[in-house]
Amino acid sequence: MIRKSFIILLTALLLFSSCSGENEDNMSEKTIAVEINSNSYLAAKTIADEVKEIKTISTEDGAVALVESKEADFVVLDEFKSSEYIENKRKIEVVKLLNFTMDYCAYLHNNQELLNKFNAEIIALLQDGTIKAIKDSYKTGETFYPELQKLKENAPVLTVATDVVGFPYTDLTSNGAIAGIDIDILTIVANKLGYNLELIVVPTDEAFSLLQKDEVDMVISGLIYEAERDANYDASISYLSVEYYLHSRG
Repeated sequence: MIRKSFIILLTALLLFSSCSGENEDNMSEKTIAVEINSNSYLAAKTIADEVKEIKTISTEDGAVALVESKEADFVVLDEFKSSEYIENKRKIEVVKLLNFTMDYCAYLHNNQELLNKFNAEIIALLQDGTIKAIKDSYKTGETFYPELQKLKENAPVLTVATDVVGFPYTDLTSNGAIAGIDIDILTIVANKLGYNLELIVVPTDEAFSLLQKDEVDMVISGLIYEAERDANYDASISYLSVEYYLHSRG
């Protein structure tokens, strides 16, 4: 009787172990669907040697749909999109966190004093949890969108070029205003440094052209570190790190 009970228990443990790891077993036979030319694609490439195929899709939603329909085994999403799709009851679930992050920064040119001030404020906002709170708010849909404090007429102006790159970094609100994590953080920093903030919305290439000519003080719009860009401009410290997750059908 004891032997029979032991066998039943062992069988149950083996079944549990098999089920709990089924999403990652035999990865070499699995397919990842991912949006082409995206940061999620770069994240997926870090585990390319572990899977059979990375299938590139024109849209992120299309990649998720392939996993839901069992035409692909996994999809890679950043932490914001992961929260959004799961909140919207899409049939996916997190399998694991990938060893890949994207670090976002601002770019300046020939202004070490402003760069130092900006970096110091970013460090303070990271340390006091403000940036984490802003980041978390974009996962729950309760975005910050802080209103810019009205300063005195003789206050210095911080002129920043930005592009509309999409949620959650820089996007347009229903009334056409520019908003997003980048703008929230920038607004708080401008307030703390005593600047009036002037935003110039232009395509990214034009933004850097203006920065090169010193016609703006800074460019910020969902930008990551790039070696070629770093050689010509001064990158701030990272104000935001974004993680990426592997998802299977839920």
